[in-house]
Amino acid sequence: MKLSPEQAAMLDGRRGWPQQIALEMLVAVGKAHDAPDLIPIRSAHVVIDGLALGAPGLAFLERLVAEGGRFVVPTSLNALAIDRRRAPADDGERQQRRMLEACEKMGALASCSCNPFIQGIVPAFGEAVAWSESATAPYVNAVVGARTNREGATAIAAALTGLTPRYGMHLDHERRGGVLYEVTAPVTSLDRFNLLGTLIGRRAGDRIPVIAGLDRRPSLENLVGFGAAMAVVSALPMYHMVGVTPEAPTVAAVFPGGAPAAEIIDDAALAAEYRRTASATSRRVDVVSLGCPHASLAQMEEVAGLLGDRRVVDRVRFYVHTNATTLAAADAAGVLARLEAAGIRVTADNCAVLSYDKLPRAAQLATNSAKMALFATALSGVGIHYGDVAACVEAGLAGYWEGPWSSPG
Repeated sequence: MKLSPEQAAMLDGRRGWPQQIALEMLVAVGKAHDAPDLIPIRSAHVVIDGLALGAPGLAFLERLVAEGGRFVVPTSLNALAIDRRRAPADDGERQQRRMLEACEKMGALASCSCNPFIQGIVPAFGEAVAWSESATAPYVNAVVGARTNREGATAIAAALTGLTPRYGMHLDHERRGGVLYEVTAPVTSLDRFNLLGTLIGRRAGDRIPVIAGLDRRPSLENLVGFGAAMAVVSALPMYHMVGVTPEAPTVAAVFPGGAPAAEIIDDAALAAEYRRTASATSRRVDVVSLGCPHASLAQMEEVAGLLGDRRVVDRVRFYVHTNATTLAAADAAGVLARLEAAGIRVTADNCAVLSYDKLPRAAQLATNSAKMALFATALSGVGIHYGDVAACVEAGLAGYWEGPWSSPG
């Protein structure tokens, strides 16, 4: 790789150990992808989940601080493995809090969300950035038109240096469409955008999907949910929606060599994806989980409106996950009080119900998030009731699933 004199000084250790180790990481990744050089970035988004990073991750972050490491570009943080409002309950939670404190000392914004876009943290079109967390890359690349690869630990290295290797989504030709889908099924609600995301993620493989035929423009929340669902089943860093995302005003714009024949996604295809996702073994509901990715204020207001003056049945644990910024806005608007009065547990900074409850394998969980459904199934083996937000709210109020359901097998 070609390095500038300043970059060579970092790599040689003349700018301190934090930038040296960071450059070593970036150069190694760049060489693996045949990147010709490093390019400047405008921002970074870093994952510091304590469950994933563990003691080695904590030691690394605290050494960066001790050695004088500082983030040189605006850096936001992903969702945590704790709710910052709660006192640490064990060594794991104390470890997570120390990771957060280390990143704050290096200059990070404690946004603590897997979709910082709902907090107004949005890159500009065409900007090069380095964002970690699987669901952020599809949104940044597709919806915003900024440029990032699906970063891992390299996001920390990029934040420390302001650099990233030039490969993948930073190259024009890598952003072109690879497969075309024509959607004939009605896709309007968040749960259906999630199903469309997992379906396309499974089908597309490593080809950038181009989606045409949607009958209305998706909301911000639907676009966030689609990208998160797609990312949880695939390594895809972006997609195009014709007439919606900025690089796809037409099909021809993303297929400069000519568009392939479209693959049809109809009602039957979405119904099959629903059956793949919904695994409940009875109509009973033990847990409801909304807000994965984090709920926006509009989504929290929707839940409150659906509840009215009703209350969740005592045996159901009903969670709405969001970030501290949105929670504060919900508190100011009176929405938080309405949710809590109804018996809903609103969490901040974390979006995994599994961090709060050790769910028995026989538990039945209701959600409108394909990402939550897949995580809960994989980690706890629980049964999943899957449907729109109204069905999930009614499940929490009744203690059983009233929507479409069929026992597997």
